[in-house]
Amino acid sequence: MKEHIIIIEDDPGVRFFLEEALKGEDYAVSPFFSYEEAIDTVRSGADLIIMDITLPGMDGLSAMTDLKQKTDVPVLIITAYGTKKNALEAIQRGASDFFVKPVLLDELKVVVKRALGKRMLKKEVERLKDKELEGNTFHGVVGKSPQMKEIFKEIEKVASKDLTVLVTGETGTGKEEVAKLLHVLSHRKGELIIVNCASIPDNLLESELFGYEKGAFTGALQQKQGKFEAANKGTIALDEIGEMSPYLQAKLLRAVEKQEVEHLGSTKTFKVDIRVVSTTNRILEHAMKEGKFREDLYFRLAQVRIHVPPLRERQEDVAVLMDYVLHNLEKETGKIMMFTDEARSILLSYKWPGNVRELIGVVKRAAIMCDSNLITIDDLPLHLRGDALPVGQVYSDKSLDDAISELEKHMIINALKKSHNSQVKAAKMLGIAERSIWYRIKKYEIDMDIK
Repeated sequence: MKEHIIIIEDDPGVRFFLEEALKGEDYAVSPFFSYEEAIDTVRSGADLIIMDITLPGMDGLSAMTDLKQKTDVPVLIITAYGTKKNALEAIQRGASDFFVKPVLLDELKVVVKRALGKRMLKKEVERLKDKELEGNTFHGVVGKSPQMKEIFKEIEKVASKDLTVLVTGETGTGKEEVAKLLHVLSHRKGELIIVNCASIPDNLLESELFGYEKGAFTGALQQKQGKFEAANKGTIALDEIGEMSPYLQAKLLRAVEKQEVEHLGSTKTFKVDIRVVSTTNRILEHAMKEGKFREDLYFRLAQVRIHVPPLRERQEDVAVLMDYVLHNLEKETGKIMMFTDEARSILLSYKWPGNVRELIGVVKRAAIMCDSNLITIDDLPLHLRGDALPVGQVYSDKSLDDAISELEKHMIINALKKSHNSQVKAAKMLGIAERSIWYRIKKYEIDMDIK
């Protein structure tokens, strides 16, 4: 199938020249006098747009802004010498390249071929990434490690069964995503209602879960449905169940066991048909021994237990999660990005105390900070770079001289790393003399084979 090029040019001579030249290169060509004339064809799809910057009706700069919202097709701008500055502005708005009139045939062929080549490469990169991620994605949740593959199998087995599920794991591991999957794969007709038990005060959580009658308490001006009723025929996910008070635990046990709820201020019960999924970052077995969590409720909520391990214990997932987040950002922005080997190595070796939530935040931040297509070490947060002192470094138990020496040694090592062990460059970075850095390297016994 021929690649399709749209030409938007008000000069009939230039338009004819471009059309004939591109048809001669075996492209399918659609010529137009103005942007307004071309808009329907733009919407239907093309592989490249060549557009004059000076047009009747909407000018090229305004058209670039509009095109950015409608399509990711590359745009080549045509300009006269006097409007070259405007062409550069068009590039800032998203144009791929520009020609200066008169358009030379050889230049036209090269620039068009380059633009179409970039587009084809971008599509191929996206296709390969989609294919790679497809094998490591389970209904939108990413996981390559044996632990995550096992979790996916468990979810598949129990999702359609009306069993309660307790999902455990550290904060940020993705427990809520497991709850969502259990609901989506259950084929229940009702909604998934998520309630964060840790963020709602105890006196409000009861009315939030079970609802209330008008006049049940001060401010109860009308009857309100609770979350259990709202989740009827669906799933209720009780996030951070370990934070719930013993009093509410007793009411919850009855609701789960009998599948019925009672409004505050009423003696009437409502039957519900719900699936209960609970999540916690606490070890509930410890809470039970301390009398803080009811044993009968625990066993009622944990007919099936799924544990999501921290990211540091499933290192294989780090790389695929990084690529997944970056790939989604690329689809949003149209900008292809990749990590340099150095930046990638730092992210792969980091322990991720904040788990998946932290990783997503770091990758998004790095993509925003990145000015090019390559995310470098300089785009990473300070605590991940060699620039920063080690996290948690404490000097309070050292003398002032020892603390200064330790800081000085750290800065010299970091400068040597950046300068690839060049003492001259490292000294310049630190603003000291070459003789001074040589003396300090000897004093602190710094290995000059720093990687």
